[in-house]
Amino acid sequence: MVGVGDAGICRLLALFAMSKYLVRFAFGAAISLVAGLLGMVFGPKLGGLFLGFPAILPASLTLIEKKAGRQEAAIDTEGATLGAIAMILFALLVSLTVARWGVVLSLAASLAVWTMVAVGLYTLVMAVFHRQPEPP
Repeated sequence: MVGVGDAGICRLLALFAMSKYLVRFAFGAAISLVAGLLGMVFGPKLGGLFLGFPAILPASLTLIEKKAGRQEAAIDTEGATLGAIAMILFALLVSLTVARWGVVLSLAASLAVWTMVAVGLYTLVMAVFHRQPEPP
C-alpha cells in the first residue's frame, strides 16, 4: 500500500543520488580550474603539465569502488599512475619538438613514446613483482 509521504521520499532519494554525481562533477571541474589557474599564473607549460592529470579519474574511482570494491579501485589507481608518468613524457616531448617537427610529427612521435613507456612500466611491474599492477 502506498502512503501519502512516499512521493516525497522518492524525490529525496533521487536528490541524494544526484548529489553524488554533482560532487564528482564539481571535483573534476575543480581540478581543471586549478590547472587553468596555474597556467595563467605560471605559463602554459606548467598549466599543461597539470592538465595531464585526468580530471575524471576521481569520479571514475568512486564509481569503480562502489560497483567493484576498494581493491579494484586501487588497481585502477596504480594503472592510472603508470599512465600519468608516461603522459608527462608525452607532454615534455611535444613541448620540445613541436616547433621544429610540426604538430603532426611531434604528436605521432610523442604518442609512440607514451605507448612504449606505459607498456614498459606495466611490463616492469609484472616482471619485478610477478603480478599485474595492484595496490601495495
